[in-house]
Amino acid sequence: MEPAVRAQFTDEVHARVARAVGVEPADLVSLGGFESYVHETLLDGTPRIVRSMWHQRRTPEEIGAELHFVGALADQGVPACRALPLTNGALLTTVPSDGGAFHVCCFEKAPGGVLEREAWTEETFEIWGALAGQMHRVGMAYGGPPAPMHRPTWQEEYAAIQAIVEDDAPYRDALSNLLGRLEELPQTPDTFGPMHTDLHRHNLYWHEGTPRVFDFDDMLDFWFVADLAIILYYAVMNPIWHADDAQADYDRVKAATLRGYRREHTLPETALDTLPVFLDLREHTLHAVILRSILPEERSDSMRRYMAETEARIRAGAPALGLEP
Repeated sequence: MEPAVRAQFTDEVHARVARAVGVEPADLVSLGGFESYVHETLLDGTPRIVRSMWHQRRTPEEIGAELHFVGALADQGVPACRALPLTNGALLTTVPSDGGAFHVCCFEKAPGGVLEREAWTEETFEIWGALAGQMHRVGMAYGGPPAPMHRPTWQEEYAAIQAIVEDDAPYRDALSNLLGRLEELPQTPDTFGPMHTDLHRHNLYWHEGTPRVFDFDDMLDFWFVADLAIILYYAVMNPIWHADDAQADYDRVKAATLRGYRREHTLPETALDTLPVFLDLREHTLHAVILRSILPEERSDSMRRYMAETEARIRAGAPALGLEP
């Protein structure tokens, strides 16, 4: 969370968020948050998740589009956590702070929890891939939200990422090159549409072997292969089965994820050939967002190591995570 935004989430703002949800401030238990404040609470004895998003990150119309899409996915059987009404009966409300405002939503809480890496198997990635394929298949038939709701464009989203690295020529130029390659890709109904865009392990809870997905605040109309790249990228950032061979982990994860994905949706091979582009894009994006959101002194040892490694790869023009995808 950017320091300037943290300073806005005062005790008074915390109390306003609680009132919007219909609970006492002490009943909002912090779950942290990277780009929004996230709390858990009990409402009428049922667990709920409360998200408070700084107003400069998303407009109400953009958040409304996100919530509409999640509801449409859930209506079609996708295991996604719906938004729930606040005390004013709406799915979204805005509470003021001294220097801005926070947009507040309440969601279903998925049962279970994050599946730890030690429990991952190839079957895990088959199920994960099938979930991505199901979302893409359903998303292809999604007609979009009613006006004035609208999703940000991918160009708008990545312009904000570019702005973070504008003053560092190697980062800026490498990212500009990647985005130029995206502009050349075809946008067909089976390869491009509304999607999650942040499908890493912390945005899934698993219960009795079944995942449920949440945190759609990054959703875009984008190339579906990017969701697969995100699964793969975060999966192999650290060893799974091969302590000294990230490539071997990647090859196994990719094969299993695609087996599951193809049960629900089929991407043309030409789309899958672009996986390296989207792996590189994720590396650039994560590096930039950490630069923006987490002060150097607040980074863990593993995060510092990651930032040093990504900096070296980006400056050298090497592939994401040093892989041959």
